[in-house]
Amino acid sequence: MADILPPLPEPTIAVQLANGETLSSRGAYRAPYVALAEMPPHLGEAVVAIEDRRFLEHTGVDLRAAARALVRNTQAGGIVQGGSTISQQLVKILYLKPERTFARKFQEAVLAAMLERQLGKERILELYLNAIYLGAGAHGMPAAAHTYFDKDVGELNLPEAALLAASIQLPSQVNPLSNLDAARERATLVLRLMAEQGRIDRATLDQARKGPAGIDPKPLPSRAGSYFADWVLKELETLKGQSGGGLSATASLNPKLQASAERIVREVMAEHGAAAGATQAALVVMTPDGRVRAMVGGLDYKTSQFNRAADAKRQPGSTFKLFVYMAALAMGAQPDTRISDGAIAIGDWTPENFDRRSHGTVTLRQAFAHSYNLATVRLAQEVGIGKVIEAARLFGIEAELLPTPALALGTAEVSLLDMTEAFAGLLRGRVPVRATGIETLRLSEGSDALSITAVNEREQVSLSRAHAPMLALLRAVVEEGTGRAAAIEGVDILGKTGTSQDSRDAWFIGLARGRGLVVGVWVGNDDNSPMDRVTGGSLPAEIFRRTVLAALEGARAPQAAEVQRTTPERGRACTVQHTRLLGGFTSAEWVVILLSDFVAG
Repeated sequence: MADILPPLPEPTIAVQLANGETLSSRGAYRAPYVALAEMPPHLGEAVVAIEDRRFLEHTGVDLRAAARALVRNTQAGGIVQGGSTISQQLVKILYLKPERTFARKFQEAVLAAMLERQLGKERILELYLNAIYLGAGAHGMPAAAHTYFDKDVGELNLPEAALLAASIQLPSQVNPLSNLDAARERATLVLRLMAEQGRIDRATLDQARKGPAGIDPKPLPSRAGSYFADWVLKELETLKGQSGGGLSATASLNPKLQASAERIVREVMAEHGAAAGATQAALVVMTPDGRVRAMVGGLDYKTSQFNRAADAKRQPGSTFKLFVYMAALAMGAQPDTRISDGAIAIGDWTPENFDRRSHGTVTLRQAFAHSYNLATVRLAQEVGIGKVIEAARLFGIEAELLPTPALALGTAEVSLLDMTEAFAGLLRGRVPVRATGIETLRLSEGSDALSITAVNEREQVSLSRAHAPMLALLRAVVEEGTGRAAAIEGVDILGKTGTSQDSRDAWFIGLARGRGLVVGVWVGNDDNSPMDRVTGGSLPAEIFRRTVLAALEGARAPQAAEVQRTTPERGRACTVQHTRLLGGFTSAEWVVILLSDFVAG
């Protein structure tokens, strides 16, 4: 029956899982179709009580209600009172334009009678509950249940059902978000009518009145992947204006991995965050070509929708050393090339190592694995800060990069997503890589799905001879250096730790080579306050390790999410797509329809 419902009345972008579950929507929103048997009985009873008390008795038109409305409308000289049955309202939703004329009311009545004969009461009520507009962009009771109460329609209690039924008559003005007091007042009327009509007993009425429905508004239903959903919606907004027709796509999110990643971030921060003076964390999981499989933008989406994975700009610390060493390797250096880690002064600036000691002459492998700052600053001076900036740009870093000596230690502000893209390019062997939340895109109904290339092939550059040596340096970090906490037995893990000044930011970005995974993790505080000597090799490395293990345990084809945009479409009387529903008209009935269309002009 779901395919009978008309298109939503305005352009909508919705993020959905492959099973139809909606993660997020923007604009008009319709949740997956729900059968009447799966809705609570008191929901249908509440709607019938307020909208059409004789629903089970009439055959599509309630003559008593119609007579009252006729008298009232005649006195007013126009249509001011409807008297429409649920069947008539459904006809208007499915087939008719929203005009209020006597001819249109006549046509509505004829079609309602035919619809009842074709479908029967149960199917009509089911379609109605899935289609009726209830304010705040929610079309249908399943969508309204998520929008106003953040729950499935089958979980609605009696006061909540009454509140939704109360919103039907004036959905834009009397709904729980626009005017909760007015909605509750009308919900009380719904409950009283249910009792008067024998749909609930007195005790049930009294109990329902004691606990009026509260609301938990979620215009974007809170499901695993809310940060991802917000981010991918922004990506799709850039495409919306380029598509004149419908737009549908398959998103790259892996819901199982997303749920695991959210749980892991919460668990690690609950176990160690307080003692470490850390209150926030973010995570990105992507494939080497940039397809994002999971995104955690913070510990609690309900509390803060700010996406720390995509939107926060923080100092990357030693993860930025990737570009210093890439520049050196590209100029002919090797992992066993030796460099001094002795004290260095550049003007008034005298950098230090994390342990406040120097380590004499070391190899590039040792300097990178143990994140020696002195050796890195000296290497950047030998290579030239300009070359370091060129390397960062080559990897797709677009942030402001000031040509100062401190840049080598990661003092520029970048996002976790940007840095994870850079490491993805390293694993791929070609840069830059651009993150995307879209797997495939369909520009119009019936068109072929187009694969979304996460990287721009025209701009890509092969890392050539510097590629293998850089991977060897990253492997050394995990095998013998600051990232040993990220190691996983039997898995080729490569990565880099990063810690900004005073431990204000802690990072670990790593690769599970051979498994197609790139995982970036950031830990810190929103107010940029220092943590208690937290390093990238502690909390971030632990989050990385647990996330990779979860991904490997559930390794299988990603359960894609569907992102759809519907386009507006005018209502119409009896379109071709609906003739199978109303195709059993007699000749006399078709004459009535044609005459009513003629009268309607």
